[in-house]
Amino acid sequence: MRGGSILEVAAVFLGSYLVGWLLLDDLVQAEVALLGWSYVSGALLILVPVAVLLLTGRDFKRYGLTMEGWRGGLGVGMKCYLISFVPLGTMLIMHRLGYMYTDPVASAVIAVGEAAAIYIFLRWIGGKPLEEGSPRVDLAVMVGLLLLPVAAGYLLDKLSLKVVSTVAWQFLFSGFGEEIMYRGYYQSRVNEEFGRPWTIMGVAFGPGLLVSSALFALCHALNTFNPFRGRFELAWGWTLFTFFGGLFFGLVREKTGSVVAPGIAHGLPDAVGEALAKIFRIG
Repeated sequence: MRGGSILEVAAVFLGSYLVGWLLLDDLVQAEVALLGWSYVSGALLILVPVAVLLLTGRDFKRYGLTMEGWRGGLGVGMKCYLISFVPLGTMLIMHRLGYMYTDPVASAVIAVGEAAAIYIFLRWIGGKPLEEGSPRVDLAVMVGLLLLPVAAGYLLDKLSLKVVSTVAWQFLFSGFGEEIMYRGYYQSRVNEEFGRPWTIMGVAFGPGLLVSSALFALCHALNTFNPFRGRFELAWGWTLFTFFGGLFFGLVREKTGSVVAPGIAHGLPDAVGEALAKIFRIG
């Protein structure tokens, strides 16, 4: 059936939220109160797509769940970490002006930063062959960055369970978990049906990029929503810049062929930035 892939990912998306809304809400709230984040909901980002692929007998590699070419993916991911300072800079500017990043005005400005990051990525990496670079150096820098908030918290006597939890959750689940679900499963599933007929600056992509980015934006709007608990507010302020962020991560996935690079590009700045923000009470 034409459009079956879109119906499938929509069903998985809705089903995942129904499980969370109906069965896990109390546990999620308790986890957030203790740890700052929900590890159960984070684990679902990985378990759900893996279960779908196992049940349908699909090739994990086609869905980006492969370590093949990981050295090149690591190098791209670390370069994208540098690129992430462009939208991060717009976010910090809006914060200094008194705007939360969920404010529609701030979201629009950050979206411009995300669009700029996409352009820089395409110009810097898009049309060029992947290079392995120096994986030992990249790994050492990545680990050092992840340990930076922990070290800063310890030296400033501000280290807490929530700071450590933020580093772990943001890197593993916000980073790799969301990339496995959105760019690994959703994007690849739609691409299986519709292909990647379009090219931008050397990177081929298809409707899967748009579908996964739209779902990524919607999932952030649903952060404040649970109709079964009487929470009907939608966080629309998050949707614009997260849609463009989804385009950025999706193009990185298309370029590299796996979720390694987008997982690092997504998780590393979130882990370091969010943890340091907690230490210095920014936001």
